[in-house]
Amino acid sequence: MTTTHTSTPHHESPDTVGRRDRMGVMLLIFADLAFVLSLVFTWFYLRTQNTNNHWIPDDVTTASQSEGWTVTGVAIVSSALAYLGLRAIRKNSQSQLLGFFTLAFVTIVLDLVLQLRALQHFPFHMSNGTYASTMIALAGANVFHLALTCFLGLGMVNRIRQHRYSSDDHFHVLIVTYWWIWVAIASVITSLTTMATHA
Repeated sequence: MTTTHTSTPHHESPDTVGRRDRMGVMLLIFADLAFVLSLVFTWFYLRTQNTNNHWIPDDVTTASQSEGWTVTGVAIVSSALAYLGLRAIRKNSQSQLLGFFTLAFVTIVLDLVLQLRALQHFPFHMSNGTYASTMIALAGANVFHLALTCFLGLGMVNRIRQHRYSSDDHFHVLIVTYWWIWVAIASVITSLTTMATHA
């Protein structure tokens, strides 16, 4: 005698999936916050110690702070555009959601280009003291943030074009916007940190 088992697929509600995904993104942000703060701690620790005056050797020129703040400013603008997109979908405005997220994606791609350009034109190399190596590490972390946000932004624009979101179901927009805002905050933290250059 053969017994046949039939199983019914389990479908979770959008609220359940949304809560779990929000928690996942918040944990990612907290983990990344710990990483950024560890880099900030490293910066101030090495600057304070200044072992053998090797923080900034006499023949090393520091990076332009204006370039760093330009990258940060563009990140803030991009996150603001993403937030406006979130507000638009809460009002069920598909066209505004697409418009704001497209602009946010374009500006974050521009920001990645600006950060890579700044990194490429640093007037020092990794071996030119602890300031140089820590500065490159901070810039590299920002490149990672911006590249990941570019990837998420491209996916969001494609999904928005397919009308995947509504005022009742937009948790993907919400969690990506959370990340976008965090990237801007991390960039502000980095720029503020690198203002404290001299030991």
